[in-house]
Amino acid sequence: MTETRDVALLQRLITYPFSTADNLFSTNRVVRALAGARRKTSSETVDNYIDALEKAYVISEAPQTVLQGKELLSPLRKLYPVDQGLRNLVTRFSADNTGFQLENVIHNELVRRGYSVEVGTLRTGEIDFVARRADETVYVQVCETMVDPATRERELSPLRAITDAFPKCVITLDRYGLGTTSDGIKVLGAIDWLLD
Repeated sequence: MTETRDVALLQRLITYPFSTADNLFSTNRVVRALAGARRKTSSETVDNYIDALEKAYVISEAPQTVLQGKELLSPLRKLYPVDQGLRNLVTRFSADNTGFQLENVIHNELVRRGYSVEVGTLRTGEIDFVARRADETVYVQVCETMVDPATRERELSPLRAITDAFPKCVITLDRYGLGTTSDGIKVLGAIDWLLD
C-alpha cells in the first residue's frame, strides 16, 4: 500500500479527475502541469497515488484501447469518480458539463453491470466506451443531446467506422430522436437505459 506523505498533492490528484473525467489522463502531463505550478513531483509518485485512489474505490480507471491504427506505445486512460456525489462535493455542485457528468454515470453503471470498460481509439476519433463482458462487446457513445444534426453526426460517425458486428449505441438525455438508425446503431434515452 502506498504511504501518503504529501496530503496536498493527494488532494490535487483527487480534484483533477473529479473535475476532468472526460479527458484522457496522462501522468507525464500532470507532472509537467504541477512543475509549472512550482509543485515538483515524479511520475512514479503520481501513479502510486492514483493506484491508491483506485484501490480505495475513490476513482475507477478506463484504459485506452486501440480499435484502429497503429498500436499506441503509451496508452492513456480516463479516470472516473466512483461516486457522483463525491464528484459534486469536490466541484462544489457545479452544474457545468452535464454531458461529462452523464458520461461518468454511464461508465459507473457499465462497471456495476459487470463490464470491463475501456476508451476506444480510432484513427479518426474516440469511442467513449468499449464494454466487454465474457464474449459480449458493446460500443457506447454518451452525449447530453443530439438535437443538432452536426452533433448527431459527430456521435454516430465513430460508431459507423467500426466494422465488426457487435452492438453499437448512443446514450443521450434526449427524449426525441430515439430508436435505431438505418445502419443499426441504437439511440437510447439515458433514463430508460439506466432503469433497464
